[in-house]
Amino acid sequence: MTLDEQIAELTRAGSGTLWELAGPGAILLAMAFALAGAFTRNPVFFGIALAAAILAYAVRQTAPHIANAVRGLREGVKQQGAVEISFHSWKDAESNVHESCRGLISMDGRPLWEMEFVTTEHWQPREGSYPAQLAFIQGVEWPVVILTQEGLLYPRLKPRRMQGQLQ
Repeated sequence: MTLDEQIAELTRAGSGTLWELAGPGAILLAMAFALAGAFTRNPVFFGIALAAAILAYAVRQTAPHIANAVRGLREGVKQQGAVEISFHSWKDAESNVHESCRGLISMDGRPLWEMEFVTTEHWQPREGSYPAQLAFIQGVEWPVVILTQEGLLYPRLKPRRMQGQLQ
């Protein structure tokens, strides 16, 4: 998938009210199932409520970054920088292997931010250092979307400012 196709897909998927309604909707769903469990004393409802609460937490963590990335593509101030992409693997308690894509964002040769990226099914970045355009929006201190020649990246969680940098 080309960079332009990735931009179009993110803009289409991240626009609208779906992401704005997903978090509160999952919270209401969790509350409804918890109430159903309390009234019926059926533990299945409590399990469903727990799953909906976990979903609500995941949406709450990711949805703002998707909306910010779309805003950054549309109206963000773009600056030149670089991204160093790396992958980290780990095993959970059941020996399932998980992998995360992380990046070190630099401007003027100084590393400023460390972030974990959302990876899409249509483009898998490769490890290495790449020149990039960093898009910033008002009210967010880190770059909300990183554009390389091959694809775009945006944070999955709140990025971490590198130690020793002025704030």
